[in-house]
Amino acid sequence: MKNLYALLFIFSFSFISFAQAPELMSYQALVRNADGDLIQTTSVGIRISILQNSDTGTAVYTETHTVTTNENGLVTLSIGSGTTTDDFSSIDWGNGTYYIKSETDPAGGTNYTIAGTSQLLSVPYALYAKNSGDSNNNSPNTPQSGNIGAYSQNSAYAWDAETNTWYSRSFSGAGQSIIESKGNIGAASQNSAYAWNDENNTWYARSMSGSYIDLKAGNGNIGAMSQNSAYAWNKETNTWYARSMSGTGIKIIVTSDGNVGAISQNSAYAWNKETNTWYAQSVSGTAISIIESNGNIGVVSQNSAYSWNKETNTWYAQSISGAGLGIIGSTND
Repeated sequence: MKNLYALLFIFSFSFISFAQAPELMSYQALVRNADGDLIQTTSVGIRISILQNSDTGTAVYTETHTVTTNENGLVTLSIGSGTTTDDFSSIDWGNGTYYIKSETDPAGGTNYTIAGTSQLLSVPYALYAKNSGDSNNNSPNTPQSGNIGAYSQNSAYAWDAETNTWYSRSFSGAGQSIIESKGNIGAASQNSAYAWNDENNTWYARSMSGSYIDLKAGNGNIGAMSQNSAYAWNKETNTWYARSMSGTGIKIIVTSDGNVGAISQNSAYAWNKETNTWYAQSVSGTAISIIESNGNIGVVSQNSAYSWNKETNTWYAQSISGAGLGIIGSTND
């Protein structure tokens, strides 16, 4: 029975996304019982371990959380903020490979019966640079133009390096995250997304449907996600483009050339910056992960893999044998 629990958890695991705070990583997962049913609005106990060099390697960091799943069985927490006696900041991210092991007690205690492990394929740059002493402006959060962004519980702020002026924007709901790309600043509150354009020093706001989940940026464009919708902001048009989603949102990405991809429990979405249009694809089984490859987008679900071509604006599906676990795309490296 323990193995069955573990299998179901791996199927519904959402890959790691990195928070903007340099000492935290944002983690989300869907929790199911042995019958495959979502565990909804229930307090669950979770133990997170960071393993070094293999999925059975030494745990260099362990913490515990008690969190409540939402109505869709989704839990959200920040790795680095749990109860622990370890030092998260002491992890040497440049020394070998790392894996995230998560263990869950559906009853809210410490009897962990659901387990899953996934390799951490992308080392969080801010944490790597902190330990390696490398601060050579290659970080995706380092403003390329010298601009600076900040946010508080109530507002977002952008400082323009050319005018030496701060530009502020009040939030609707509590502040959640901030990000930068090519001098433009993106921010999110619990209820809204915001983009500041370096060219005209103006903030552009977009109310969101459902609570904030994720914020990303690339090539000067901004992507934001709430529970119910995905949003793309185009730096050329200074406009937010919204797309309602089927199922709870899981993750959003912005490609190297500024396209936006998103996944919910039931569907995959791609936004093309050239057409300012969202293209949707229902997925077979729960979506697991999303990646980009030179502006194209790839998605894997429990039962299938999908690719979206930015030239044809078309999704191409491939059924897979066995449960989907991961997906990867080629880069220019």
